[in-house]
Parts: sequence; C-alpha cells; structure tokens
Amino acid sequence: MLILTKYTAKHELEPLLRQFTLDDILEGARKVLKNLATPIRNPVKLEGYRFFKVRIGRKAKGRMIVFLVTENKKVVPVLIRLKKDKIFGMNMSLNNPEVVRELRKNIDFILRDIEKKEYQEFLS
Repeated sequence: MLILTKYTAKHELEPLLRQFTLDDILEGARKVLKNLATPIRNPVKLEGYRFFKVRIGRKAKGRMIVFLVTENKKVVPVLIRLKKDKIFGMNMSLNNPEVVRELRKNIDFILRDIEKKEYQEFLS
C-alpha cells in the first residue's frame, strides 16, 4: 500500500507532474515491496521504519526516489527528484548533507500529516 501525504503531494510530486505520474510512484512502491530497492541507513532515529532508494519513471533518464517503509508494509514517498537535479539527483545519498537535511525536514512534515490523517492510500 502507498501512502501519499498532503505535504509530499504538494511539495515533492506536484512540481514534477510533467515528468512523473502517480503510476510511476506506485511502480516505485512495488519495487520497494519486492526488495528491488537499495536500502539506506536511517537519516533519523525512528523505530519500525526502513529507508530505501529506488529508480522511478518510465523514461531512461534514471530518476530516483527515497521511500520509507513501515512495519505494516506501507510505503511512503519522502523525497522525489529527477536524476539530473544538481543538488539531489546526481548524489542522492546520505553522504550529501543537503539530502539529509531535506529528508529530515520532509519526514517531520510527513509524520505530522499522517498524525492529522491528511493523506491518501493507494493499492500498489
């Protein structure tokens, strides 16, 4: 199951709607659930969450996304970027301080949205 929070929809997906569709995000969620994503270490200390990096998009431009998976197998997009994004896409790793800062900020907003029940669920 994919959970798309209000914050992620507005700040991460909406600016990239010309490049990505909801189907691309759902396909990325399926990859995470099928263990086809690259696990990364947790950028924040949260119990019961695992983080992954996965390519998304149908075109061969190598776009990437970071997902958060909870214990109940719900996949939540945290960071969506184009591969050619100069700050995030070319070096989307936890060695990049800008990526870590953006992840932490997004996770705070995402957890707040989930707490307020401001999200949509999609079957992946």
